[in-house]
Amino acid sequence: MDKKKQFKNIVKSCENRFGRGDSASWKHSDFSDFSSEIQRATKISISVNTLKRIFGKISVDDNYLPQQATIEALKNYAGDYIDEDPIDQVNVSATENTTKSSSPNKSRVVRGVFLVLLLVLLGCLFLITKDKDLGEIKISSTEGLLPKTAVFDLELPSSDDSLFIDFGDKSAPIHLTKGIERISHTYLFPGVFKVEIKDSEKPLVETKIYVPSNKWLGLGFFRQREIPNSYYAFPAVRSGKDSVFHISNLQLQNAGLDTVKSYFTRLCNFTPIEKYSDNFVFETTFKNAKPNKAIYCNSMRFQISGIEQMIRFNFVSSGCSSKVLNAISEEIVSGNNTNLSRFVIDLEKWNTAKLINRNKRLQLYVNDKLIYEGVYKKSVGDLRGVFVEFEGNGYVKNCTLKSLEGKILYNF
Repeated sequence: MDKKKQFKNIVKSCENRFGRGDSASWKHSDFSDFSSEIQRATKISISVNTLKRIFGKISVDDNYLPQQATIEALKNYAGDYIDEDPIDQVNVSATENTTKSSSPNKSRVVRGVFLVLLLVLLGCLFLITKDKDLGEIKISSTEGLLPKTAVFDLELPSSDDSLFIDFGDKSAPIHLTKGIERISHTYLFPGVFKVEIKDSEKPLVETKIYVPSNKWLGLGFFRQREIPNSYYAFPAVRSGKDSVFHISNLQLQNAGLDTVKSYFTRLCNFTPIEKYSDNFVFETTFKNAKPNKAIYCNSMRFQISGIEQMIRFNFVSSGCSSKVLNAISEEIVSGNNTNLSRFVIDLEKWNTAKLINRNKRLQLYVNDKLIYEGVYKKSVGDLRGVFVEFEGNGYVKNCTLKSLEGKILYNF
């Protein structure tokens, strides 16, 4: 069996052992789980991007073969699932018999085999070099829950431009010096973050990291670019006669947050949930605290995060519709170039927002009035968390996410 055909056999056998159906329908989370399972079984780490190249999710040359260590790891993982092709075994036996019967033929076969092996070796060296040129980010280890420190192993892509790594949490990008192979970062916020190596124009390589909270959490902070110097976490508890979530200015000030500046408060829960990715009902009842400033754009937003994409809607006070920024999976809709005046509401009164998602078909109601209806294409993936966030301070009576059948997935 030639090396390419044998490799395809190994890949198919790995797919069979993993047991999640046709790899063509696998999502990012499946490849992430597959990478972890291979590491558990073989003690060898194969990155998600490499697996995507192997299984055709990332385009490569027709003659692509990964490094030999990767092939051996896949072969070890497949184990008894590998089904050798009996036709190729017969052909090998026939070739052996022919070479034994004729000395000149044997000499020619030896030379042919040598040339084939030489070509395969040169091809592998070329592909390995090309694979490295594409670059790669791998999460080699993590420590802690929240905060969580992640260590990333890097293979820098070939580029004549300066390279930077963006950790996805709105912290400042870090310049990558030539030859760097490892870098770490501490995440203070729970969420799903896209980590990218980019040049001055565009992202070149990416991966994702999930930082869970595994409970409801209250957060207070200045703009996220200023983290970690101005970040505070609070227990998410109900208080007051109305039994609502609210972080008072006094609490924020006692923790060291200067409430004279612009600040944000958030109620969130990032606990992983499988299934229900594009079929759910989200509902929250909220109001913003009265702003201290006489003329000010008040805002509130909520977000449902999946491992692949997110859905986020933004509400603002009167006169501020240009500041609305909604994210609907692959689509970003900005008030800068779209009329989003329907997302202007009286934030100082109690409002109830209800988002119904039926197989990527969205309907958003505010106080029982339909204000948005639309369809998206890219699945958000398995659910990873929700949040309600205020510019300034606010109150939350409830925040729930249920399946279409009424099963409670998140509930505050």
